[in-house]
Amino acid sequence: MRRLIPFVLLLLAASACAPVPQQAKPTTAALGPLGPCPASSWKPEAPPPTASKKTSMVLLAVAEWFRFGSQTLDFSMNSTKPQVERQGLQEGDAFASARVHDYWESVGRPNLSGDNHEVPWSAAFISWDIESAGVPRDQFCPDSRHTIYVEHMADRAQRPGAAFIPRRLDERKPQVGDLICASRAGGRTTLDNLDRGPGHCDIVVEVRPGEVQAIGGNVHDSVSRSVFPLDESGFLTPISGRPFFTVIENRLP
Repeated sequence: MRRLIPFVLLLLAASACAPVPQQAKPTTAALGPLGPCPASSWKPEAPPPTASKKTSMVLLAVAEWFRFGSQTLDFSMNSTKPQVERQGLQEGDAFASARVHDYWESVGRPNLSGDNHEVPWSAAFISWDIESAGVPRDQFCPDSRHTIYVEHMADRAQRPGAAFIPRRLDERKPQVGDLICASRAGGRTTLDNLDRGPGHCDIVVEVRPGEVQAIGGNVHDSVSRSVFPLDESGFLTPISGRPFFTVIENRLP
């Protein structure tokens, strides 16, 4: 019995020093693969405005911004609460609600419109814009959630000929036609943790010294142009109002 006591004490000491298992982060592997992009019968209402798909994305976004009354928000002075420089049409307006319905149709949800205030339509807007620019579904998979189509982009970027390449914030200075994406509503999505959480993306339409301007849907209940600060080297940094996690390089012609 006495011979067993030192052995038992040694086992207890070893177990006390053993590392405590850490909870694993959510990963795409844990969530399961997305699978191929589903087919759709939806067709854009008009041909792309130009032969360049990248330019068409930008022109379509700007046109929708004008349709909604050119609402403009400036995050450069206050990163938590932007200054509303110009008020535009809100989603409950009859015209705006019908236009939001058009966006929803592009992601297979024709039962929704701007009257469904509780359902975010920002990803439907981006999907409508990119599809309307003539981008094929093997390069962009429309979805009603930003983080889903970003995950599709990340998967596609592993193969040759990808049109959209998600980059870290310190790898890519935003350029016109790029997407800038942030987690939303307390989400923790990063490029290392594509957890399919809440997110938001805008299309870059202009870059100036110290700032980037981007257009997105369902921003303060409208299609809005937002102004975000860039650091002195021209890179985007997360701000409290938009915790950005990626700049998506647009390689479309």
